[in-house]
Amino acid sequence: MKKTITSAIVAGLAGALSVSAETSATFDFASAYVFRGVTYNEDFVFQPGLEATGLGIPEEFGAVTLGAWANYDLDDYDGYINNKYQFSEVDLYASYSLPLQTEGLDIFVGYVEYAYPTSTALDDKEANAGVTFESEGFSIGATAFGGVGATNKKDGYYEGMVGYSLPMKEGAEIGVEGVVGFLDDREGETGWSHYNVTASGSLPLSEVWSLGASVTYVGQIDDEVLVDADIDTGLVGYDTEVVGMLSLAAAF
Repeated sequence: MKKTITSAIVAGLAGALSVSAETSATFDFASAYVFRGVTYNEDFVFQPGLEATGLGIPEEFGAVTLGAWANYDLDDYDGYINNKYQFSEVDLYASYSLPLQTEGLDIFVGYVEYAYPTSTALDDKEANAGVTFESEGFSIGATAFGGVGATNKKDGYYEGMVGYSLPMKEGAEIGVEGVVGFLDDREGETGWSHYNVTASGSLPLSEVWSLGASVTYVGQIDDEVLVDADIDTGLVGYDTEVVGMLSLAAAF
């Protein structure tokens, strides 16, 4: 796998299982892979993830989260890509949330490293900072992302979010979330790129496992922004309007 892995992140994620930490694993099957409005695979994909929060750090010092996520292509996007039955992307990420006294308020900073095992493209590196607030099922937030790698240095992306979740019987939950994105591409167009509207639901299967499903509508705001956003891969940019997902998750 063409990847220089940040040793501190990997060591921390592996060690999280042996210390006091909240650990979760997700296994998502989606009808397409769309990232920030850009279609990277219009066909079925498998997207596993592993995340650990806490790591034995007292709450008064804040919260550290380490995670890994990947995209595994189950088809070749009508010949656009050569990644069938392969991992086309592997991400490692870390974040830190400030210890705050206000309930529901979260201010955080983070880092993500994107690797592309089946591509000759160099890894992307990105720092982020954001704030979210949740109360009575309502949530609102904003996050700024800045490229710090060789290929995406000085690229910026900004995202706003608003959502609502409603608890149901037997621990089930339904929700809706809206997201809007603004792209600042140093080699292309700058502007509002897309918006997402997602309806989702989850159902606990046991104390550890839960089942979820979601449908996301991806709306295009500026076609020039989204096309330029994907100029390095040669794909179309905006090419998928609806993404369905079935999720299996474990928390332990």
